[in-house]
Amino acid sequence: MPTKKDEAKAASVKPVVEKVADVKPTPAKVVAEHVYNIKPKKVADGVYCMFGELDMPKASNAGYMSNSCYIQTSDSWVVWDTGATYKFAKAVYTEMQKIADLPVKTIIFSHEHDDHWLGAGYYKEEFNSTLIGTKIINERYIPGHEAETRMFKILNPIDLEGTKITPMDKSYNEGHKFDIGGVKMEYISLGQAHSEDDFMLYLPEKKVILTADVVMNGRITSNRNGTVMGELAAFDVIKSKDWNVLVPGHGLNTGKNAMDESVLYFTQMKEQILAALENDVDATEINEVVTLPDFKDKGLYKVLNSNNVSRSYNELEMLE
Repeated sequence: MPTKKDEAKAASVKPVVEKVADVKPTPAKVVAEHVYNIKPKKVADGVYCMFGELDMPKASNAGYMSNSCYIQTSDSWVVWDTGATYKFAKAVYTEMQKIADLPVKTIIFSHEHDDHWLGAGYYKEEFNSTLIGTKIINERYIPGHEAETRMFKILNPIDLEGTKITPMDKSYNEGHKFDIGGVKMEYISLGQAHSEDDFMLYLPEKKVILTADVVMNGRITSNRNGTVMGELAAFDVIKSKDWNVLVPGHGLNTGKNAMDESVLYFTQMKEQILAALENDVDATEINEVVTLPDFKDKGLYKVLNSNNVSRSYNELEMLE
């Protein structure tokens, strides 16, 4: 039977539940909305472009790592690639409205990678713009399944507000020629180069060519959906046109040498892998033999180069 001393001791012990109740919950981390630093650059008469950072898409850049352009016509803007989010597209239009307060009637897309077209919903909502792009977008991206896209797996939810999959209105398998508001444009199919279905936009009177990701500079490309031979063939098409300005999909250089890095990269890739195959280098050894040292100081070399070499080895091996 407990003594009075035991009862007094028991009464002095505070239940564990009281201690737990005193612990204050850790507040959830609040993520601030990304503020896009939009600075349109005039690259030719009536052509303005936005240049993203030389990096992968990530939360800290909210997907602003690809390039997009506005082309001024007599009564509207034509947009080349919209960027990755609704909020980015809106921020860009806010800046472009200061240059010319025109509606966006037509948007032309380069390929199906979502950092180039997921911002389309803003323009469709605001202007009911006509969206022109590869049929692959409609085949692979289903409205309501945004969570399956790359951007929705990487960016902060607050920066994705309003962003949604918006189907293309038109596709041209072999390309198309336009005259929009007095501006002649050639939408040229490049086949499988960087992606499975690439297009470029050529403005012959302005001598401007918009290549998107078929050309990059200042950083290494990713050929996860493309081919070495397709890239080299695309470069020949680009070289066949008369241009003074080339806007890449990623990169800041728009001069006559804007494509030199890409041409050299894929040319060396092909030559060195073919030489390795002649010397019976197998897939497990190829990244020790083909390192492309001329590009080791370029952005994303360590992230992308070895995978590019491995995929290209598999492609070129099948050509033998």
